[in-house]
Amino acid sequence: MSRMKGSAPVAPATRAFLAVAALGAGLLHAALAPSAPLPLLALLVAVAAAELTWAVLTLSRERPPLFGLIPALALAPLGIWAALATAGATATSGTVLTLPLLPMGVASLLDVVVAAVAAVVVRRGRPARHAGSALRFVSALLVSACAVCAVTVPALGATDAGVAAVTVHHHH
Repeated sequence: MSRMKGSAPVAPATRAFLAVAALGAGLLHAALAPSAPLPLLALLVAVAAAELTWAVLTLSRERPPLFGLIPALALAPLGIWAALATAGATATSGTVLTLPLLPMGVASLLDVVVAAVAAVVVRRGRPARHAGSALRFVSALLVSACAVCAVTVPALGATDAGVAAVTVHHHH
């Protein structure tokens, strides 16, 4: 089995879980972007685009891109949120930039889970087992999707985009 520089194959079930968790975090960051000020909007869109792209590539490839860096990269949005909270708490202008707690908390939780799982896989460093991979992959994808949806959907509803989606009235 040939090895790509810096990455080993990741088990299909693990890739399914990582992709679904990154997808949930990306959707939450994308939903938070429209209500953010312009610089933060651009940052949230960039983070969401990176998470969504990585989720698709992780699901479609045996070797997720930048996998050795994912434990650190997945924590970047959490670091940005912490920096914003610190800057807001120490601002003398009295204006505190806040992001909704539930959506940012869930997105951060999903990012931490992606970072932790990726770190364990990277640390383990051995190639993935593929025995029974089709059944494991589908099962992991189903369980992961249900678990991520259970936390992501309520969090999406707490964003301005989620509220607007529910309160829009069409008159025909």
